[in-house]
Amino acid sequence: MKKALDQIKHYFSFSKGERRGIFVLISLLMMLIAVRVLLFPFLVKTQKVDFTNFAKEIQKFEDYTDSLSIVEAYKKQNEHFDYNNSDKSFAEIKLKPFPFNPNDLQLEQWKEIGLTEKQAKTIINYRTKGGKFYKKEDFKKMFCITSEEYDILEPYIIIPQKDNKNLTTIKYETKAKPLFVVEINTADTNDLQEIKGIGPSFARRIAKYRDLLGGFIKKEQLMEVFGMDSTRYNQIQASFTINASNVQKININKASIQDLKKHPYFDYYLAKSIVTYRTKNGDYKSVSDIKKANLIYDDFYDRVSPYLTVN
Repeated sequence: MKKALDQIKHYFSFSKGERRGIFVLISLLMMLIAVRVLLFPFLVKTQKVDFTNFAKEIQKFEDYTDSLSIVEAYKKQNEHFDYNNSDKSFAEIKLKPFPFNPNDLQLEQWKEIGLTEKQAKTIINYRTKGGKFYKKEDFKKMFCITSEEYDILEPYIIIPQKDNKNLTTIKYETKAKPLFVVEINTADTNDLQEIKGIGPSFARRIAKYRDLLGGFIKKEQLMEVFGMDSTRYNQIQASFTINASNVQKININKASIQDLKKHPYFDYYLAKSIVTYRTKNGDYKSVSDIKKANLIYDDFYDRVSPYLTVN
């Protein structure tokens, strides 16, 4: 036993030089730790993380889940949720109708019914400018009210007889406003906004597309404007005349591929086909010669030829 203890003592015993070395080593380790702790904030530059976008995404997700909760709650209360007519179903969720006279309701009362503030202000602005609802169907003509919303609100609309007493007189005394007509290829956005059914946004779209085309050849091209539908087209088309001489044409004997691509009717391959044929065979003698180029089909030629020239 004593021998074993002597061996252990011998194993853990150090000479004076070894003890000095251990002390120096421990001192160096402590100094390194102290330097790291004291200088770390100055050596390492912390990077601030911008959580703005993350917060926005969280908000979007919460809004989305809130909307889902509303729909789910409605579906639990109403087993006849119509997936084929979701607009009507969502209108039923949105609106909380009560009997009302659209000639008298103020902003907060419209909001209580379920209309948005924008919808309410549009109706109030209409009345401020002299507009009046003489019968239920007049309310349906408000652009801010969808057909689904009107169908829900219609049974609750009450227009007293006194609001209708001058209806016949007004019908005969009011003179029809003369139709405002403009030449579409020279009209500016202010001229376009004078036409009923065209606001600032559509005026800019029409002018921008006209400039890309080089001008309109026929009224039906208005249907190519982004957002245009048949209802709006039928409403505004009578207000336009077209002077084809105002159309800007492209010289196919000078235009590059990039020049042709700027026109809405061209893509890269059609433009390249026309330029390649010209490079190999010389200038075009007539616009119809582009039919000899590869890829040029009849429908495309009929659409684009009024915008091309060889001079």
